[in-house]
Amino acid sequence: MVTATFIDTSAFLAALDKSDKFHVESKSKWGALAKAKAEIWTTDYVRLESWSLIQRRLGSEAVMVFQDDFLPLCRIHSVGHDGFERAAAQWRIARRRSLSLVDLTSFDAMRQLAMRTAFAFDQHFSEMGFFSVDDHSIPVS
Repeated sequence: MVTATFIDTSAFLAALDKSDKFHVESKSKWGALAKAKAEIWTTDYVRLESWSLIQRRLGSEAVMVFQDDFLPLCRIHSVGHDGFERAAAQWRIARRRSLSLVDLTSFDAMRQLAMRTAFAFDQHFSEMGFFSVDDHSIPVS
């Protein structure tokens, strides 16, 4: 059985943006996750952030690919009021300009779902102690 993997905005964006420095690596990792039939998760906040960034940077066609090809692969965790409050409290403690509320809700969701592996090109995940997807050895339990 494949361990659940959390998908961050950076992984969605890199897969869709051919000019992204992580594009090739992202496509490879998406392929490895699909081949492993990995259980992949994201949050409603990441979905919204991703949609907004993809629309702004890449346009409506890329949004359609995101919605039609990527989102159906994901289980969506709802952050909800409690998740927002936990993340907001963490933000107040950290007060780091580069650490977004969406990142903090992602970390909280990963803890709530007992997940340790993230597909992200955002160093904050490793700083918080989460493991990164390695396309040569997709995590298996």
